[in-house]
Amino acid sequence: MMKKSSGFTMIELMITITILGTLTLLTAQSIQQAVKAKVKLQDQIDDVSRMRDALRLLERDINLAYHYRDLEKEIEQLVKKKPANQTQSGGGTIPAGGSFPGGDPGPLTNEAQTQQQEERREVPRRDPETHWVGTEDSLNFVTMNNARTVRNSRQADFIEVGYSLRDCKSLTEGGGSSKCLWRRSSPYVDLDVTKGGDEVALLEHVTEFKLRYMGKGKQDWASSWRTDAQGDAASKGKFPQAVEISVTVDKKIAGKSKKYSMQLIVPIHFPNNPEEGANAQGNQSSWPRTQPPAQ
Repeated sequence: MMKKSSGFTMIELMITITILGTLTLLTAQSIQQAVKAKVKLQDQIDDVSRMRDALRLLERDINLAYHYRDLEKEIEQLVKKKPANQTQSGGGTIPAGGSFPGGDPGPLTNEAQTQQQEERREVPRRDPETHWVGTEDSLNFVTMNNARTVRNSRQADFIEVGYSLRDCKSLTEGGGSSKCLWRRSSPYVDLDVTKGGDEVALLEHVTEFKLRYMGKGKQDWASSWRTDAQGDAASKGKFPQAVEISVTVDKKIAGKSKKYSMQLIVPIHFPNNPEEGANAQGNQSSWPRTQPPAQ
């Protein structure tokens, strides 16, 4: 009597191989899709990180905006507002240009004192100024965001910076050109804060860079703010209290568009504007007492 042989038949082997092949194919496709999804997600993270880093630098510059006020000149102007025909001496007043008992010469008038100070200067006085020139798509000002990278290096604590949207060549794969957010910086601060220095592109593929400004004297957000001679009555000589920034990046890869948008409101920590309502006699402090908007 013959024994039955145990094992797989040809049909069973073919079925088993087919099932294993199908499982292998599905596993390979899943791994491939997971890798593509990871690359896509990493690209999105990199794009958002680059946008966030650029806005973080702009935010820090605005936070530390430097508004220089010449207190010596302000005090001089306050003194000039006093009556020129009278000067204080002890508990009373004497006519300007008069004389003390005993033949002593009288005190000099304010104009004469100022003239003597100017004559004693070896170099004529030049009033320093730090302006803020902001439009809807550009911003130029002076900031204290100037880190010292070399120990004991001779440099000021403030620099002149500017932000604008202009064309640039793309450094990514495929080349081409796009709109870039540029940052200009200069260690030399002069009366024209819109020129000079070196520029670097912070962000590529920018389709929107919009700025608005808020401060005392403005009922709503303004599209421009200038502290120089071209500014209006509300902004001339005064820094804004906050800046609204809107940025949109539209990156196109293989015909597909990826759009990212960010918007934030950045307060200026110390606008250093003359306080509203300070009287001409200087009895009230001219330093700002209002707190910046909460972050």
